[in-house]
Amino acid sequence: MQHHPAYVRLKTIATANVIMNSVHTALAVITAVVLSGAGLASAEIPSEVKVGGIFDKNWAEGDESSRIAEIAVDDFNAYLENIGADWAFSISIEDAQSQSAIALEKIQAFKGAAVDLLVGVAFSSHINLAASYIDDNDMLVLSHASQAVNLAIDDSVFRLVPNDGNQAPAIVEMLDDAGIEVLVTVVRGDTWGDGLVAGVEEHFTGTIEPGFRYNPDVSEFSVVVSVLDETIAKLVEEHGADKVGVFYVGTDEFLPMIQQMDPYENIDKVRWFSTNTQSVKTYFFEDPSAIEFAKATQFTTTRSIPTEGAIKDHIDAQYMEMYNATVSTYGYAAYDSIWLLGTTILQTQSTDTNTLTAAIPHVASHMLGASGALTLTEYGDLATANFEVWQVADGAWVRVSGE
Repeated sequence: MQHHPAYVRLKTIATANVIMNSVHTALAVITAVVLSGAGLASAEIPSEVKVGGIFDKNWAEGDESSRIAEIAVDDFNAYLENIGADWAFSISIEDAQSQSAIALEKIQAFKGAAVDLLVGVAFSSHINLAASYIDDNDMLVLSHASQAVNLAIDDSVFRLVPNDGNQAPAIVEMLDDAGIEVLVTVVRGDTWGDGLVAGVEEHFTGTIEPGFRYNPDVSEFSVVVSVLDETIAKLVEEHGADKVGVFYVGTDEFLPMIQQMDPYENIDKVRWFSTNTQSVKTYFFEDPSAIEFAKATQFTTTRSIPTEGAIKDHIDAQYMEMYNATVSTYGYAAYDSIWLLGTTILQTQSTDTNTLTAAIPHVASHMLGASGALTLTEYGDLATANFEVWQVADGAWVRVSGE
């Protein structure tokens, strides 16, 4: 498709402004140029545009992302004031507690309060349960963390992270480089966990042995860990420890699982691997059990890498000043979600969800965010995906290799 001249100019100016290290100028130029090349809808924007935020605050990255979404709202409102707009965002944050049923209840409550624009909704299992309700009620969701492959469908949910169809080949390359021929899976039993394991199974040429699939709502793993220990012992005897690996797919429940592994002697005889979700966890150099586990198993993960730039630097500096902490990939995506939504409202001069759903892919294709280029796939997922391999060493995460 031939681009409008304004779009070509947009890319040039946006890049220049990012290099100039001015986050708001860069995004202001993106918005202004997109507006100059588009016909504006006649619908009015209310003075207060209400956004519902559904985050999982018992998940470390979920709590972080909710804070960054609020920072993004403040930044975008400052931009709106700067350009003389007569409207502003307000955001109401709700906690889904990592439970899909609660996430659906929060979505329904927002609809009852006439809030149709949502950000967050991190877990793929949340979206999987709520998908019909979202579509049937003309709601719009920009998710900062859902990555399940089977949710790459034509709907009104946009995911500002790449789906795991991109991560699975990177995981398999990591396993191949380590010489793993027999893989034992330990997987969170939900849409995301099942989907990612299925993707790895599709690409891995070795043998995959199911270790166990666990309920993410429980915290007692002693029985299944005992079975896992026996499984690993048997496979090590048959194939040798250097050929056997364990692949873990899950979130913060990994720490209590590791703590319950202490009495067993075979679990740490083989290498363990995981996804980008574990690649930022600090408990591997804070908790005694996790420290010993990471050292003994040479714990290794993939990690998705955002593009360096002024917007990312701005978030990093502000979050470090406010919370003395670094930002994960999901935090950057939460920031981008607010700016993409706001920019699309400016372009269309509408808050109608059907209008915004149709326009978001076109606006995203000409935006730079904290995650880099925000171009989306045909199914509304972030198109670009770069992964590196990281490992815990000497009390820190260390890059082992990259694509």
